[in-house]
Amino acid sequence: MSLSLNTVTLITFALGTLFYGMYLVLFFISLYLLLRRNTMHKSRSIFRSTVFGSAICLFIIVTAHWTTIVYQAFAPGVEAQAVFIFAQDGLVTLAVLVGDSLIIWRLWAVWRSKLVLAIPIVSLTALTISGFINLIVVLHSADIFTDPLLEVNSWLTLLTNVYCTAFITWKIWIVTKAAMPSDGMNLRHLVVIVIESAGIYLIWVVFFAVIFQVRSNLQSSVIQAAPAVIGIVNALIHTRVGLGWTSEQTGKTPQPPSPLLFARSRDGNQSTLGVADVAESKFIP
Repeated sequence: MSLSLNTVTLITFALGTLFYGMYLVLFFISLYLLLRRNTMHKSRSIFRSTVFGSAICLFIIVTAHWTTIVYQAFAPGVEAQAVFIFAQDGLVTLAVLVGDSLIIWRLWAVWRSKLVLAIPIVSLTALTISGFINLIVVLHSADIFTDPLLEVNSWLTLLTNVYCTAFITWKIWIVTKAAMPSDGMNLRHLVVIVIESAGIYLIWVVFFAVIFQVRSNLQSSVIQAAPAVIGIVNALIHTRVGLGWTSEQTGKTPQPPSPLLFARSRDGNQSTLGVADVAESKFIP
């Protein structure tokens, strides 16, 4: 049974508002934790950090997209509907690109290897090109199911996230073998955070692919939830890492991080990094 456009619009509004509310709570919690961490560790300005900049960028994109959802729900007969849909889908594409760029950046922060980055960079480039072509197709076609690039985009972002998550997990797991038991548990906690966050995004992408294959109008509601889901995933990472860092600071006396072998420098000498460096500086600088 096919859903009417009015029904889909109401579902989109309900899901969009629910996910945006969840994201808003996580965003302000993570922002508070980041600012608190910066106050206690006065190493550099947080306003120049990648985490802070990306968080604010995502907040603007997700908020702007949710505004379009509200506007569409209360003004379904708006003029220049094609241009409005183009703007809405453009924000979705931009949110996906920012989300994929962030997980690739985390992969680089952990590995510092251009070879490891090759596949996700190619995938992100293909997604960028395909995404903008898809926007042009949507602008000139009313039937979204005639656009094969939409499904291609979902599999490209899935490839990027699964690949980066697997390699980040692998690297952290290798590092824990050289760490003391307590340090290893800290890093393994990061592994759990990364995998759980990637799992949320994986469920969303697979669900969209299935809905698209059965040609249900519900795919519109699913894809319009993308910016909020991406925002939730990133805010959840920052919040959980921040909460773990705060509990460690208040629950026990800080100890100097134990050195561990992490990577080889260009001259062949092994560099040493403490667990705190890996968890705080390398993973979420």
